[in-house]
Amino acid sequence: MSNALTRVAYAYDRLRAYPPEVAGRIATALAAALQGKGEDPVLLELGVGTGRIALPLIARGYRYLALDKDPAMLEVLRQKIAGAARKVQLLEADARAIPLPDESVHGVIVVHFWHLLPDWPRALAEALRVLKPGGVLLEGWDQVEAEEEWALQERWRALVEAEGIRVERGLHRRRLAEVEEALRRLGLRPKARQVVAWREERSLREALEALEERLYSFTQGVPPEVHRRVMPRLKAWAEEALGPLDRTFPVAKSFHLRTSRLG
Repeated sequence: MSNALTRVAYAYDRLRAYPPEVAGRIATALAAALQGKGEDPVLLELGVGTGRIALPLIARGYRYLALDKDPAMLEVLRQKIAGAARKVQLLEADARAIPLPDESVHGVIVVHFWHLLPDWPRALAEALRVLKPGGVLLEGWDQVEAEEEWALQERWRALVEAEGIRVERGLHRRRLAEVEEALRRLGLRPKARQVVAWREERSLREALEALEERLYSFTQGVPPEVHRRVMPRLKAWAEEALGPLDRTFPVAKSFHLRTSRLG
């Protein structure tokens, strides 16, 4: 496993984590949506990453199948669940070919994931295949408002596009709409609600690090050499236009949950 992959995994774990009280509220909402009927629920999360969704549910004793194709992300999660892994199975696998039998789990959790797959219908079909009758698909996503962070990201995009590389933003929101339409065509009735809203403080340095480590999906299609060229220019612009890199700014966030029950 490369040092670069490990570094990115730790950066993701640090910069994309939820505050403990927020993570707890999200876990409570996910658990409430299961509506178990006496069985010990089995949960599968696609694209589990380093476990920001998984860990509070694991701590509550749920049987958890944590799937990701990135071994570095799974290794960070493995370290975090040491001593509490009796009910956890880590699956290094592709969500488009889930290594589980039909109708084997009570809930499938998908958070910030569909937009990473051009052929997302395959992963959706797999998620529905492994759900038991009465099981529930649990889709989650964040909404974020932060003027300084948006300004940094848009400046990064302008610098990249000046190099002749087009950057696509907004795919995540469009993909959520496409998945909802697909679920409705299958006769399901997805229902969405806001679970929790909160505010954080973030420094310009942290916002730059998130871009530098390419933690956002819209950065993934940019050639590494182009990304390396523009980052020093972005940092220089940030210090001139936005001030000292250790200055913090407010970030308004909310987490949303969409549930679709089979049968």
